[in-house]
Amino acid sequence: MTARTVALRTALAAYPAHYRRDRGVELAEVFADTTADAGRLATAREALDLAAYGLRLRTRLTATTLGGRLLATAAPLLAGALLGAGPVPGLADPRTHEIRVAARSGLAPPWADLPDQLAVLGLTVVPALLAAAAALGAWRAARVLAVAVALLGALRIALAAQDAPTGWWVLYTATALMPYLAGGALLLAAPPALLDEPRRHARPLLVLAGAAAGFAATQVQGGYDTRHLMDGWRPLLLLLAPLLPAVLCAARGRLDAAAAGLALLPLTAAFSLFSLWQQAGGVLGLLPWAAASASALAAAARLLAGRHSRAAVS
Repeated sequence: MTARTVALRTALAAYPAHYRRDRGVELAEVFADTTADAGRLATAREALDLAAYGLRLRTRLTATTLGGRLLATAAPLLAGALLGAGPVPGLADPRTHEIRVAARSGLAPPWADLPDQLAVLGLTVVPALLAAAAALGAWRAARVLAVAVALLGALRIALAAQDAPTGWWVLYTATALMPYLAGGALLLAAPPALLDEPRRHARPLLVLAGAAAGFAATQVQGGYDTRHLMDGWRPLLLLLAPLLPAVLCAARGRLDAAAAGLALLPLTAAFSLFSLWQQAGGVLGLLPWAAASASALAAAARLLAGRHSRAAVS
């Protein structure tokens, strides 16, 4: 079995079974034609592109589905929100101290601190570049920067898990970095074919609006400061405030309002979830509520997808 055959089979495995039955032969023929004289790198790229579309079909995030159109509408707002979620000099935000220490340390020892310091500086600079790319409509660069944001967030979580004395600090770090993980993933999941189409002239304004909303959401939560952890119903309200409009407006086809809620959800979910975890007494206490919420959202997503599929057919 050749490497090209393995790559093709691996890519086709990402597609739903019914799609493989109907169009598997056609996909294989196209793949064979496009990679006939290609090298290993080009073949791998074609296989990745083929698999990526299969995953879009499985998750219903194509250019013709409600989820795909919603993500494309929310993309400029998401890019701005990640910028607005960053630390602002002069405000009581502990992240400004981390950035100052990382900038002063540079490439000096101890070398064990270097990866985290580079990640801290990266999460300061890359979201600004991402917002600029989104405002200019440079979506290929924006998608690369979205991957970088998510990877930098994952790196910081991995380093915290390696060095933290307790699980409390790991979860604290993970929730604080959730906007970068979720925001980067959502931007990457937006169908590229839709990103250049709507409201080209409004893109800078949408990015600025997202940045203002991201700044406001971050400050409501105390700027990611442990002294501002929320008690009572406040974290739940911060979760529901963007979540309910996103779901209800998407159900009615109002993508602009739904996109605004979706763009803010990673930010409000970050420390809201951490506060809820503390009040529930740990992961086991929060797990039933999280499972019930995830099931309800999954059911709502399937219902909306089915509804819009029937509407498109009719």
